[in-house]
Amino acid sequence: MGVALSKSLFIKQAVLTFFLAVILSLISSSIQIYEGMQSQKTQIDNNFNELIAVVEKPLAEAVFRLDTDFAQQQVDSLLQIPSVASVEVLDEMGNLFVGGQSPKRSFSVSYQTADQLLSDLQSYERSLHLSAPVFEAGKLTIVPEKRYLITQLLSDQSSILIYNLAKDLVLAFLVSLFFYFLVTYPLTRLTESLSELKAKSSLLLPASLSRFHQSDELGHLHATFAQLWKKLNTALSDLERSDAHTKAMIENAADGIMLLNECNRIILVNSAAEYMLKNKSTHLYLHSLEALHAPASWHKFAETLETLQINQPLTVETVYRVHGIDLPVEIRLAKFKIQDKVETMLLIRDVSKRKATEAHIHHLAYYDPITKLPNRQYLTDELSELLERQQHSVNYSAVVFMDLDRFKTINDSLGHSVGDQLLCAVASQLSFLKEDNVVFARMGGDEFAFLLTCVGNNRETVEKSVCGFAQSVMYACQQVKKAGHHEIHITASLGAAIFKGKEFSTEVILKQADTALYRAKESGRNTFAIYRAEMQAVSDARLVMEKALHHATEFKLFELYYQPQSDDKNELIGAEALIRWKDGEKGFISPAEFIPVAEEIGLIVEIGQWVMDEALSQVARWIKEGKWQPCWRISINVSPVQFQQTGFLPMVKAQLDKHDVPASCVDLEITENMLLNDLAASLKKMHDIKALGVHLSIDDFGTGYSSLKYLKLLPIDRLKIDQSFVRDLLEDKSDEAIVLAVIAMAKALGIGVIAEGVETWSHHDRLREINCVFYQGYYYGRPLPPAEFITAFVDNHPVCPNLTAPIDTSI
Repeated sequence: MGVALSKSLFIKQAVLTFFLAVILSLISSSIQIYEGMQSQKTQIDNNFNELIAVVEKPLAEAVFRLDTDFAQQQVDSLLQIPSVASVEVLDEMGNLFVGGQSPKRSFSVSYQTADQLLSDLQSYERSLHLSAPVFEAGKLTIVPEKRYLITQLLSDQSSILIYNLAKDLVLAFLVSLFFYFLVTYPLTRLTESLSELKAKSSLLLPASLSRFHQSDELGHLHATFAQLWKKLNTALSDLERSDAHTKAMIENAADGIMLLNECNRIILVNSAAEYMLKNKSTHLYLHSLEALHAPASWHKFAETLETLQINQPLTVETVYRVHGIDLPVEIRLAKFKIQDKVETMLLIRDVSKRKATEAHIHHLAYYDPITKLPNRQYLTDELSELLERQQHSVNYSAVVFMDLDRFKTINDSLGHSVGDQLLCAVASQLSFLKEDNVVFARMGGDEFAFLLTCVGNNRETVEKSVCGFAQSVMYACQQVKKAGHHEIHITASLGAAIFKGKEFSTEVILKQADTALYRAKESGRNTFAIYRAEMQAVSDARLVMEKALHHATEFKLFELYYQPQSDDKNELIGAEALIRWKDGEKGFISPAEFIPVAEEIGLIVEIGQWVMDEALSQVARWIKEGKWQPCWRISINVSPVQFQQTGFLPMVKAQLDKHDVPASCVDLEITENMLLNDLAASLKKMHDIKALGVHLSIDDFGTGYSSLKYLKLLPIDRLKIDQSFVRDLLEDKSDEAIVLAVIAMAKALGIGVIAEGVETWSHHDRLREINCVFYQGYYYGRPLPPAEFITAFVDNHPVCPNLTAPIDTSI
């Protein structure tokens, strides 16, 4: 049965129909046989009753007559019947009268079978009696031959069984044949049409199905198959498109993609990964990831890969080794399960450029791009970490701030490129100070800083060490620096804050060092100061000054006063324009206080331009009013910072044009120290100024370092002897000697001389004796506002002396 049911549908149906037909035929025949046997049993009973009725009376009479022979004849006649097995006749006393058994015959049925099938068939007994005379003759017993009877029964019913079975088998064959042509054959044709169907073609209905089955279940089955096939084609098309998209996206992805199997072996590599790893996918297929990693990075990555959970993506960074070169990569790991298989996808991104950018950003954040030194942030972080590490340390450390003196003048006059080269030269020259316990940083502009760690545990010794360090720095800064084509002399001012443990915060320590630096600058520059508590008040006052100075510059709160300049005949030869600042709270503030501050914070250029504009505007008005002689000179102080500005010369020319003031009326006073920065550039600019017709004077002459060396080269008209020499002229022979030397030198060079700071008649008389005939000082008049100056000095001085007349230097 198992084999038959594994065959085609037709064979399955035929076998099942055959078995059902046989079973049903047997059941039907069994019922018929059972009913026939019941009918036969009834017939047997009737036959035996009829037989007994025939012999009953003769046997009764024979017993009555005691005629055994006749009785035996009757018994023998009964035994001739095949269905009788034995006969027995008893007399009235119950004794055997006559009897007998049928002859032995062979049957195909055994006794046991016959007894089981005819178990309800027993012996037939009948009482023998006569009615006339009335006599109870005895009893007749007939035993039926069950084997014969059952044989007859089976013989009669077997034909029925054979007929029914043959009929049912024929019916089953006809049903199977009908099923074959009605179902099996159409299904076979449908199957053949399906097997011959090509991808994405239409499912056509076979001709036989079209004729006979278009509207029945097979037609509906075909329609259902056609719909399913259409959906399958659509799904297949979508799947192919999706697969093509997936492959295209994987292949053209900017990031490298690798797929790992359950054993973490590579089973897929896209083009980006091939390019990144400089290796073909065929070489990487089924290889372990370990071969791609730098040895130091594999262990950590392997642990991450091992512990990665399904559907819990993770981003990690690691390092690949590509042809001996380390390649930093960022990998997006994703483990998933598809059809009971666990796979891991790696999205790999080359982050070498990002790492380089981060390193560059870090370098930009912590290093100065010009000098390549650590910057303010770096030093601040190092100081903060030092304070954290040494909270309870007994060792002192120090922060030393350094500021280049007059760097802004150099930067503005020679250009930022030269300024940057100078900064690099300073950084290079001070590099010898960089030790394990020293951090050297550029804080910004021309300001540098040193962090000295663990200098010692004795405050006095530490201060000496820091002073020695500062002296080394100042000495190095004083050396001639080469910046482009220029040789530049420069000095530095330094301020230090000494601390230990965590008694002060980072901000406080830096502020203390800055305060000490300002104290060093106020002390005359090219010097060094250590922070003391009392310096803070000065620093705070400095900040107040800067704020007020910004306000005054923005709202033009300055005034110009004019101090007369006279000759030995007490006749006016000009005036010096002097700036005055009257603060609302502090009153008048000396220029000696705010001019250096203005130079340091970059306001001096704007202030100087205002002074020139205001002075020339005032002179223009006086000329127009007839109050100013064309031969008089207005002396205007020019800051070294302003003079070195690239736009200084155009500004002077523009001011002259703007106010229409004769250039010969203008005398620009510059300091000799300005020449130390760049003599060549200064000389060129001075010649250009002289070409405009403007006069040039050296102010505070004698206080500089190199005046005698450079004086012969300068295109100047006048020297102003500094008031520090004039003030003590009568008491100090050295000052007198200096004044005499200056006058003699000026005569030899054809340069005029004016003495400032002349406060008494004695000063005037002595200067006149030594042939200095031009003066400026309180003896001749104090600086006054414009209107008061005209009233006090101009109306009574109509004569204009020749400033450059020969001077009698006989003593």
